[in-house]
Parts: sequence; structure tokens; C-alpha cells
Amino acid sequence: MDMIEILKPVLPSMLEVEERLTTDLSTRHEKIAEIILHVSRFKGKRFRPVLLLLSAQSCGKLVPQHLDLAVVVELVHIATLIHDDVIDEATVRRHVPSVNSIWGREISILLGDYIWSRGFTILASMDSQLSTYIMSQTVNIMCEGELIQLQRRYDLNLSEEDYMDIIEKKTASLCATSCRLGAMFAGANRKIQEALTRYGLKVGLAFQIVDDCLDIVGTEDEMGKSLSTDIKKGKLTLPLIKLVGSLPETSRKNTCRWIFQNFTTQDRASVLELFSEYEAVEYSFNKARRYAEEAKEEISILPDSEYKTSLLRLADYVVSRNR
Repeated sequence: MDMIEILKPVLPSMLEVEERLTTDLSTRHEKIAEIILHVSRFKGKRFRPVLLLLSAQSCGKLVPQHLDLAVVVELVHIATLIHDDVIDEATVRRHVPSVNSIWGREISILLGDYIWSRGFTILASMDSQLSTYIMSQTVNIMCEGELIQLQRRYDLNLSEEDYMDIIEKKTASLCATSCRLGAMFAGANRKIQEALTRYGLKVGLAFQIVDDCLDIVGTEDEMGKSLSTDIKKGKLTLPLIKLVGSLPETSRKNTCRWIFQNFTTQDRASVLELFSEYEAVEYSFNKARRYAEEAKEEISILPDSEYKTSLLRLADYVVSRNR
């Protein structure tokens, strides 16, 4: 399934969002402009703006504020990617060198903050206290999720429930907020807003689980970014949590130590065999598929439209992608 087909119903609006992302990040300072230009090459699927615009249109109405909000959620996402690459010491992002690999940690951190602040400048110009509050709360929750994950690196007692709480905060919350803001500014009633928020949350959970699976079994050519960073940094994602729980208790610590030390070396194939033996990755993919199906059920109350169809297809796309 092609993402281009999914976003067709909101393509004109997405083109406007692309233009806004360029103009809203423009600067007269040559050195900063050089870095911003490099970041523009990180262009991904614009998953969050698409969620926001499709949610708005599925409620029957698109207003100018939706474009502002679509830009904001993407700017927040871009900022988190830049910060993530610093934390993970990643060298590649969407097939191009990461910011930190060229300009270093200090500039990367400040650039992420700069892009984040541009998003909140747009929010302030909208003069909507509620949207500013919702986005502020969302960013707070995202940071909380990242902090918890970092604090629990190498923690073999991290449960599946703990993991789900972390990814709900750090990833799914922004997806949920994108859908919520889309519905809210379209004038949808509370029932519809809540349904789309739950849809966004579950699609976001599925998205992150698949991402964590691909971090293990994907290739950098397919994914266009540095892989195996989670295991290298001691982050326990769902496939590893499943594997840890399946290992004999007597050998668990030594086996996990070996995995953390060898996954990015010549022993990678042996580690992958271990994941395969315990069906840890397939278990995780199945979990993501269940969330995608639940997400589709959440929006069954929406009236039929090409926008609803795209939301349904987007849930399927999330769990069928290989990059």
C-alpha cells in the first residue's frame, strides 16, 4: 500500500503544509540556514500532519487553523528526531547524515530547541489557549516517556506493560493529539473527538512497535537511518522484552549481556537467530496488527467518506511497511 495513495484526499493541504514548513523555518542567518536546509532533506511521510488533516476532513470541515496545527505537529516531531539522534548517537537519518554527525551534539540540541520554539510561536499566533495547552501537555508527556526509557536502560525487569506506557507517552501521544486537534477544530462533537483520539493513540502504538521490530530485522538501506541503536544503548523494546521473558532464568543475564555487546558486530546473525527461535519479533508484529485493527474499530462511528477510507488504509499501512 502506497502512502501517496493514502494522502491523496488531503494532498492540496499537504502541499501547503510543505510550503509552510519551509517558510516558517526560514532565517536570515546563513550558517543556521545551512543547517535548516540540511534538515529539510529529512523529509519523511509527514505521518502526523496527515493524521491531523484526515481527521479534520473526516469530520467534514477544514479551516485555516488546521494548516497551522499540521505544521506545528510536524515541527515538534522533527525536533524530537534531532534530539533522538543525539541520544542514540545515530549517524544517518532518512538516508542523509544526521545533524549531530556533521555539526555535533551542542548544535543539534539547540537546533531541536529552535525548531520546537518555532512550533510554539505558531501556536501563540493562533490565540487558542486550548490548543496551546493540549500541545504543551503532549510535549511534556513525550519528554516523560523518553526520560523513563533512558532511566530504565539495561533493566531486564522492564515489563511489556512498562514498555507500552513508554511508547504511549513518547510516540503515540503526539499521534493522538494530531487526531484530536483535527477533530476539535473541525467542530466535531466530544464522542467523535474521543474516537479519533483513541484511533490516533492505537495507530501510534502500532507504528512504534513496528519501528522497534524494524530496528532489529530491517536494513539501513530500507529504513534510511541508523539501526540497532535501541539495543546498542540498552533500550528494551517489545521484541527484546519478549525474548528476555522466554529465556531460561539461569542464562538470562549472560545472554542479554551478549546481545547488548554483539548485536551490531559480526555476531548479529546469531542474535537474530535467537530472536527467531523464540518468535519474539513475530509476536511483536502481531501485537502491532491487533492495535491497528482496534484503531480501525474506533472510527467505525465516522460517516463513510474518502477521508475515513484513508484513515482505515493508514492503519493497515503502518503495520505493513518495511521502512
